[in-house]
Amino acid sequence: MAKTLAQIAVDAGLLSRADVGRAEQMADEKRVPLVVVLIRELGIDEVALVGAFRRELRMLSVDPRAVKPETDALREVSRDLCKRLRVVPLRVSGPPEDDKEIWLAMADPTDMGSIAEVERVTGAMVDPALLPLSAIDELIERGYKELNTQVVKRKVAKPGKVFGGNVTVHTKPHERVGADGDETSDHSRTVPFHQIADEADAATRVSALVKVLIDKGVIAEEDYETAIRDLLRRRGE
Repeated sequence: MAKTLAQIAVDAGLLSRADVGRAEQMADEKRVPLVVVLIRELGIDEVALVGAFRRELRMLSVDPRAVKPETDALREVSRDLCKRLRVVPLRVSGPPEDDKEIWLAMADPTDMGSIAEVERVTGAMVDPALLPLSAIDELIERGYKELNTQVVKRKVAKPGKVFGGNVTVHTKPHERVGADGDETSDHSRTVPFHQIADEADAATRVSALVKVLIDKGVIAEEDYETAIRDLLRRRGE
């Protein structure tokens, strides 16, 4: 039977047997993988832990500087699931319907529960690869950020494409009416503005103005009559 993470850490002298129970309880309370507690809470050297995994499992570790998750693999597993299990899919191969295989980088390749969950979600057989916890977290952030950027770019319209550019306008400009009543398309010609007051003589316009002034209370009717009498008297002198 394969050893568990706790057994491998104890055999490598990285964890005391007395700390195993405490570490497992912390992992349950925080709802995080045990490897996170061992490294982030108990301070186990992750490089030393990777070495212990390699010796025990005869497993090669992935070079964090050279590996890059493929887009198709990232689409198989959600970012939230990767963050919770501390795994990251690197490559997917095989036909989509059957015998699909996913190469999965794991901070704890002995975590059979995580392997089973990824297999259930993806419908693929998991081939685990060993990667330090810090590298797993970095790949999750970088990989899914690039994936989201690609999705956003696909939604953006192609450069040079103008909204409504493919719409053909069939409505003709309104015809304007010329001074002689004929329709014309010459926009430089305008219809002259006509007022009813233009038809009245000077006396009518003055009478109308005086009426407006009296109605608005600007002048009194008596003052208006007095002014007329004065003008008539002056003309007679």
